[in-house]
Amino acid sequence: MKPLLLPLLACPACRGELRFSALEELPQDEKREISEGRLACQRCGAEYPLEAGVPRLGAALGLKARRTRDDFAFEWKRYPGSLPEDEAVLLAESQLPAEAFRGKRVLDAGCGMGRYSVVALSLGAEVVALDLSDSLLRLAEEAPRRPKLHVVQADLLRPPLKPGQFDIVYSHGVLHHTCDAREAFLRVAELVKPGGCLSVWLYGKAGRYEQFATNPLRADRGWVARHRRLAWLVVGLRQFLSDAARIVTTRLPRRLTYLICHGLAALGAVPLLRYLTFSVHPSFRVRLIENFDWLSPPYQSHHTKEELAQWFAQAGFDIVGALPHGLVPKPGFLGRRR
Repeated sequence: MKPLLLPLLACPACRGELRFSALEELPQDEKREISEGRLACQRCGAEYPLEAGVPRLGAALGLKARRTRDDFAFEWKRYPGSLPEDEAVLLAESQLPAEAFRGKRVLDAGCGMGRYSVVALSLGAEVVALDLSDSLLRLAEEAPRRPKLHVVQADLLRPPLKPGQFDIVYSHGVLHHTCDAREAFLRVAELVKPGGCLSVWLYGKAGRYEQFATNPLRADRGWVARHRRLAWLVVGLRQFLSDAARIVTTRLPRRLTYLICHGLAALGAVPLLRYLTFSVHPSFRVRLIENFDWLSPPYQSHHTKEELAQWFAQAGFDIVGALPHGLVPKPGFLGRRR
């Protein structure tokens, strides 16, 4: 942890000020790492450890939350790492141009192993990368070499950060893996400065046909536009099969689910049938991880664009961009805080 991070932090339990006590001499340079110490809340007295340079600001979790956290640690530690397409994916999904990140303070809310945090850093941002699982330890190894990187372990339902501190907050494919996606959204939204940007996408669902028919599509998905009712039926069938499978896979031993996902990853290369799996990425290894991501974590919710738009409005954001997608709905918006 760098001393530069401390003014941004707040107690996750009560939002009180945190005071740091080091087990080593504090560096004069605010951008140098401190590896060990403790953070104590001045309001409620709660204490949190700083271990291996990472403030551990999470709270006690229930069984399903622990399983979800540990599943993501398992998968992200096996992910190939940064990929050539990561910058293009972040810019497309955030709906922001590269220059929007330069000189800005950015929160990667649910960073995993940090592939998009690295992109935001390369675009000139100061980045706080936050995740609940130990997968962020892969990113934490980079922190001593990156003066603008801060890594924090915490729960998005209780983010240990002061409100209104970030120019850009993005959370892509994360909030639906909490026990209450709406509440997690509202907590994350509070962290954006007035005039700042919030980019979120969630797992979608077929919903009513009237909603499905107005989903924004990528330009290369003209066939979906021409056959929307068939696409709606396919998405509904896929969701039914997914829900049925997850009744079993979320209760299986983690490694057995991972083994099953090898078959799905192979099927993901078969034309047409691949759309009944949960990843069509060109890389087998990525398909394997993305299928596991879908089938193993106990917490997984699905939402429509109409539902997500209501959350943005409730949190005080004007929507300035909608994320186009392919066959399977992927509700996502870019909003600007009023």
